[in-house]
Amino acid sequence: MTETSAATYEPMFASPESTIIRERVVVAPSAGRFHPLPAEDFSTEGEWIEEGQVLAEVVSGARRTPVVSPFKGWVMGMLALPGGPVHQGEALFWITGR
Repeated sequence: MTETSAATYEPMFASPESTIIRERVVVAPSAGRFHPLPAEDFSTEGEWIEEGQVLAEVVSGARRTPVVSPFKGWVMGMLALPGGPVHQGEALFWITGR
């Protein structure tokens, strides 16, 4: 006769913890060429930004449309190439915050 044992579930930690990380993207307000602000005004990686802060502009012909962050947080990276073409709604900056 063979002996069998039932598998049991034991959690690795006594109590689970959770961390809320809010990751968002700032998108292009219109189509055109993407131009981030000069480095002396805004550097991307790791910089803290405020809601309403201008990060760049999208240029189409004579029209210059500011790229404004709708939330605050840390800039984790720029997702478009400076001077490159972008479409309306395309992700330009990756932001993380609390």
